[in-house]
Amino acid sequence: MTDTPAFALAPLEHEHVPDVLKIEREAFPAPWTEAMFRQEVEEKWLSRSFVALLDEKIVGYVIAWFLRGEVHILNLAVTKAHQRAGIARGMLRHVIGLASEEACHLITLEVRVSNDAAKLLYLSMGFAPVGIRRRYYHDNDEDALVMTKRLRG
Repeated sequence: MTDTPAFALAPLEHEHVPDVLKIEREAFPAPWTEAMFRQEVEEKWLSRSFVALLDEKIVGYVIAWFLRGEVHILNLAVTKAHQRAGIARGMLRHVIGLASEEACHLITLEVRVSNDAAKLLYLSMGFAPVGIRRRYYHDNDEDALVMTKRLRG
């Protein structure tokens, strides 16, 4: 692994959505729609969504919901050209830091059981598997592994 590139994080805004959609379609077999991302921009009371910028180009994004002391990470992706460079880890670290600052006690997420790279990332960041959601992904009925990270108590 090379040194982590110097990237910046910025809140997801409407003008970012077309680039985020490109990454989404590259990363996931059942991509979110444009309307779903635009809703995340609008619902700032719930959604903390960020883009990763490298040389002013969007190379990744994270979507997380903060509600009543818990955080749910809905989506995290990095362009194929910038994977395994520490960008996903940096975005995840940012969300964990925000959760700690806001005294959240738990972070949850789902990951495809076949996505070994993502599972290893989450394990290395202190997440633990706690269950399976059977046939969670509609594109192929694949199971999701539910992972959590406790921050307090």
